[in-house]
Amino acid sequence: MRVGVVGLGKMGSAFAENLIGRGYEVTVWDRSSDRTQALAALGAQPAASPQALVAGMDAVLVMLWSDGAAREISLAEIIAHASPPTIVIEMSTLSPAMYQTLGDAADRKGLDFLACPVLGSVDFARSGKLTVLASGAQKAFERARALLEMLGTVTYVGPTGSSGFLKLANNAIIGVVAETLHELLKLCSRAGIDEGLAIDSLTGAFGRIAASKVQQLHHHDTEPRFSLGALYKDLQLARDAAASIEVALPLLDEVVLPAVRAGVDRGLGERDYISLVFSEVADPQPSPSIR
Repeated sequence: MRVGVVGLGKMGSAFAENLIGRGYEVTVWDRSSDRTQALAALGAQPAASPQALVAGMDAVLVMLWSDGAAREISLAEIIAHASPPTIVIEMSTLSPAMYQTLGDAADRKGLDFLACPVLGSVDFARSGKLTVLASGAQKAFERARALLEMLGTVTYVGPTGSSGFLKLANNAIIGVVAETLHELLKLCSRAGIDEGLAIDSLTGAFGRIAASKVQQLHHHDTEPRFSLGALYKDLQLARDAAASIEVALPLLDEVVLPAVRAGVDRGLGERDYISLVFSEVADPQPSPSIR
């Protein structure tokens, strides 16, 4: 199978290395000739341009930095010059709207297109252990499945662009976790707790809490294991403890506590704290203005 890889940053280069190692016929392009030559030394065929690369490819994997780069290269160079049966697989993390723009352009040319952002690090890309979030036409997904499985575990999310929302939701968790750790490690440090102990305890809590709630989330099970009211009480204690040693916890104070208090005020205090997840989405009612 002839595969093109466009964009040879850390992730794109790792894709190419992985596929070369698995015996794929890989052609590569990047603005940086150094990156291109590094892959050529491993057995890739360098292309002079994205336009030249797409000729005769079975699939083209694209890994770029931004919507702007995708508009310039994926849209104007790759999709514009590709022909069926080449399938274009956009693996860059882009806005869902840009995935849709690319998908619409591919449709007009009769090209198969998938939006496939990934979860995982460069090491996972090299070893084929990424999580690949695919969206687009089911037929295109089935065509590309075997190739995508060389990169990791593949999940079909839905129509073009839907995988972008899921990818961005996953990355939003990273930001929330990072800021949470920043605030709570500062609290523990100020309280005189050993940093290593605090790190192990807090990071362990993330995994333990997430794992313990998976089935409840799937089944919308809000029977109390740890009630929202009890959580609200403990969060107030945490806020007051931080204030007593002059540590600011803005995420807790300005976001989490008001949200939990609102849930308690809506009568969820005796339910499991996971009820907060569903309090706004269960049994949605249409706006009175919509018929």
